[in-house]
Amino acid sequence: MPMPSTKTQTQTQKNMHASPQNLTQTPKGQSFRFGLYATLSLITAGFGVYLMFQILSANDLKPTEAVILVFFAVSFGWISMAFWSAFFGFILQLFKRDPLSLKRYYTPNSQAPLTSRVAVIMPVYNEDTTRVIAGFEATFQSVMATGQGDVFDFYILSDTTVASIAETERNAFAVLLQRLAPAARVYYRRRAKNTARKVGNIREFCESFGGHYSAMVVLDADSVMSGHCIVTLAQTLEANPHAGLIQTVPIPVRQTTFFGRFVQYAAALYSPMLATGITYWQTDTCNYWGHNAIIRLQAFIDHCGLPTLEGKAPFGGDILSHDFVEAALLRRAGWDVLLLPQLQGSYEEVPCNMIDFAKRDRRWVQGNIQHLGLLGTAQLHRVSRVHFISGALAYISSLVWLVMLALSTLDAVIRALHANVYFTTQYQLFPDWPIAKTGLITAVISLTLVLLLGPKVMGLIVALCHKRRAFG
Repeated sequence: MPMPSTKTQTQTQKNMHASPQNLTQTPKGQSFRFGLYATLSLITAGFGVYLMFQILSANDLKPTEAVILVFFAVSFGWISMAFWSAFFGFILQLFKRDPLSLKRYYTPNSQAPLTSRVAVIMPVYNEDTTRVIAGFEATFQSVMATGQGDVFDFYILSDTTVASIAETERNAFAVLLQRLAPAARVYYRRRAKNTARKVGNIREFCESFGGHYSAMVVLDADSVMSGHCIVTLAQTLEANPHAGLIQTVPIPVRQTTFFGRFVQYAAALYSPMLATGITYWQTDTCNYWGHNAIIRLQAFIDHCGLPTLEGKAPFGGDILSHDFVEAALLRRAGWDVLLLPQLQGSYEEVPCNMIDFAKRDRRWVQGNIQHLGLLGTAQLHRVSRVHFISGALAYISSLVWLVMLALSTLDAVIRALHANVYFTTQYQLFPDWPIAKTGLITAVISLTLVLLLGPKVMGLIVALCHKRRAFG
């Protein structure tokens, strides 16, 4: 089927016709929410660091112990932030409250007709063609079943470099067209050169076809979204003319290995609660995870062009984790970036074993650490800077824990190899006994366990109260 072709970028209508059912409410008390979250996180982290300082300084703080204290502060601060996000999500989900409006949450089911055109795009790169076509067709058929499919066009944007896979893609797409209705608006495009990776793929689509659409829904090659989910995203974007991007919470599916099922189960159990918590304090400055989201095209075209950073890796070169940066740029330009944690029907697949999982994380780690070099970017929203820091800490914290354990082991070995000196002066009446603050040590361990395991317990409580049938 021929693709629409134009290089003209028409001005997207800024004043969208609001659907009768406004699916999000303007969040109130944004500064208070962020301040409350930051205060609780800092107090918790500060208390933990204070206890550790008292433990380490009981027998004079040595250089090794000072370094341990610094690493402890970083890691403890990270788990404090995660705990309080989970706590907010727990309270809101327990009482079924929307994290933006704080009103009682209900499942939106608006039949309001959409008035603007939307492109659903799936960038692919040397993927399993059978899986790509199956997910693409399932999403297409689900959208058509809503009765609002006339406003959606579907694109497979191939960056495949292997000729045999590209040929398979073309053949599979031709068979797909035969299965669908003759007038189905589904298109396949393969780039001759896959410059700038996924960013370049989407940029070329925006330059070539963006003028036809008000918004685009971005899928990954392993994404599946229900028609109700996509239509709700489009309705929400229309109802909120200041929204530039609306993200869903993709839930892993189709796992068969023990590891994959474990990850899938944990994500289904905890992700909605955690997403609700971060939505509470991030309000209109949420993040973008690169897929399963709807984006206002003109806002994206105007503000999300990504430069090549000066210098060498890890801080220079192409921006690898582009999604965080695109969300920050949209928010800097005044567009709201929203997250709908309760909206169901957004799915993805995850690596089925630990090795593939680690390989995926290895691709992300440089991009997230690269964000630390962007913290000085002018006029970024404070929450966007928190996104950059927390994204980097997601990977750095593991290294921090490892270094802290190694230094603690080294300190213990040094102490074991050197005899204790109980008399430090020539005329000393009483010995200087080593001080072991057992009570404080127990307090630090207990507080750490609460911060680490507390979100797990809270997620389980929510599931037992509201999702028992879903989990068997």
